[in-house]
Amino acid sequence: MIGRNLGVISDAIAGACLDVGRCPAEVSIMAVTKTHTASVIREAVAAGIKKIGENRVTEGGRKIGELGRDFAEFHLIGPFHVREARQAMRDFHSIDAVDRMEVALELARRKAPNPLLIEVNTSGEEAKKGFPPQAGLLTEAVGRMIEMGLDVGGLFTVGPLTNDEAGSRRAFALLRELRDELKRSLGVPLGTLSMGMSDDYLHAVREGATTVRLGRALLGARR
Repeated sequence: MIGRNLGVISDAIAGACLDVGRCPAEVSIMAVTKTHTASVIREAVAAGIKKIGENRVTEGGRKIGELGRDFAEFHLIGPFHVREARQAMRDFHSIDAVDRMEVALELARRKAPNPLLIEVNTSGEEAKKGFPPQAGLLTEAVGRMIEMGLDVGGLFTVGPLTNDEAGSRRAFALLRELRDELKRSLGVPLGTLSMGMSDDYLHAVREGATTVRLGRALLGARR
C-alpha cells in the first residue's frame, strides 16, 4: 500500500512543481509515523522513503532503538520538554521543531551537533507553537542561535487548519519570505523549508517546500 501511495504522491508533487517551474527533485517526502509501529517504518523505507518523522521523543526513541539509528534519517517534528533535550539529541538525526528560545538555549548548553529547524507560527493561530512570524524578531532569534553554535538549517511550519487554498498558500509563502529575509540579513543558507502535510502538501510545494511531512496520505489511518 505504501509503495502505491508513494507513486501517486510523487506524481502529484511532480505536477505541482511543473505548475510553478520547479524541479521535483527539490522536494523530499518525509513519512510521519506517529502511533505507527516499527514494521510500518520498515515498509516505508523499503518503498523508498529516507526521512522518518516522529512527534514524540519517547515513542520515537523506542522505535529508533528497535530499528537502529542508521536504519533511516530520523527527525523529531513535534514539540518537546527541555528535560527531553538529551534524549532528542541522542536518538534523532535532526530536531525539526525548535519552537521557543528556551529549547534552543538548552540545546546550545549541551552543544547539540544535530541540525535544527526553527518552527514559525505563520498562521498566527493561538493554539499553535512556534516563533512569531515577524522578520525582525526572527532574525534576532536565529542570529542568536547561530552565535551560540547551533546548526540552523531552515524553517518549519504547520499550515492553517482550514481547507482554504488561499489561506494555506499565504502561510507557506510567508515562511518562504521569512527564510529569504533571514538569508539576506544573516548570510546563512537555510536551505530547508519543511511545510505541508496530507491535506495541503501540494499548496506547500507550489510555495517552495523542500520537505513535505505525510502521514495519512502515505501510510493510511493512524494505528
